Amino acid sequence: MLSREDLLSIQADAMADDVEIDLEKMTSWSEAEARAYFESGGTLEPRSAGSGANFTRGDAPTAATPWMRCLAKKPEAAYRVVVFSWTGNRGGQGSAHNLMRPNWSVSMAQAEVFEVLLPGRGMRQKEQLYTDVKQIVSALACALGPALKGGSPYAFVGFSFGAILAYETAIRISASYPGEGPALVCAVSAEGPAWPHRKGIQHQLDDSAFKSMLAEKKGTDFILRDVSLTRLYLPVIKADLALEETYDPPTGPPRLNIPVMAFFGEAHGRDHLATRVARDAAELWLEATSDATASRVVALPEVDWYVFQEPSGTAAVQEAVANFMAML
Repeated sequence: MLSREDLLSIQADAMADDVEIDLEKMTSWSEAEARAYFESGGTLEPRSAGSGANFTRGDAPTAATPWMRCLAKKPEAAYRVVVFSWTGNRGGQGSAHNLMRPNWSVSMAQAEVFEVLLPGRGMRQKEQLYTDVKQIVSALACALGPALKGGSPYAFVGFSFGAILAYETAIRISASYPGEGPALVCAVSAEGPAWPHRKGIQHQLDDSAFKSMLAEKKGTDFILRDVSLTRLYLPVIKADLALEETYDPPTGPPRLNIPVMAFFGEAHGRDHLATRVARDAAELWLEATSDATASRVVALPEVDWYVFQEPSGTAAVQEAVANFMAML
């Protein structure tokens, strides 16, 4: 329990004389929570017990699963970060690219970082592909839920359509494993779940028309000009596109009860279509959760839609996630 003198001392250390002290709510905070609050200028309050927190504070090791790999073991890490990479939903590149470089485990020193591995990539190239979000989310939750159970708190970070998979998996794990689940969902370069413009039929095109469509979009030339890569990745890109184009936007009250952070770049994309994630589409993430405690949408003016293509974009996301998790 912090006294007024304790709070005044922490306030002075943070040089935050302009931030008011509310004894009634702040005396129950930890020193770390109070320090983070003052250093943030009074904007970062610890989450209350009734805010929907449903994550464990245990220390059990993360179980092995082919759906997830650890970038570097850190048994003493205070929290874990699980990254859902992009899929090949719009341009196709996400089916063959790995966005975890530079190594997140190095840049997030206090976190044990994991990457979600989807079928069709790497060592899972020969496995069955998924074209239905409900089915792949069920598989993800059944694998990740038990693997992450009983350990330190963790956050889900999803890029592009990986953000939707992270969101849906978070809902399923929280419902299937009471007392477990992520403490945060961070959506990057993605429209909110209720965005109505994902539906489409491009995944139904025959191979010839599908390759022409990808060629027009550009970005997958390295796949299309190599017969073996085309044979390998075309089915994966089609399956990924089917995941997005058949995704049913949620209706009714929010199904998620933890904070959501959404990051989007305001600059036009450098791709052929000058892709952008519109502000109003990104702000739909605020409607995806019933916990507004720390939920927010962050615009990055100098970064385009592919936030992780810019070091400043990656750093902004990592810093926000690290600051949030350090408060738990």
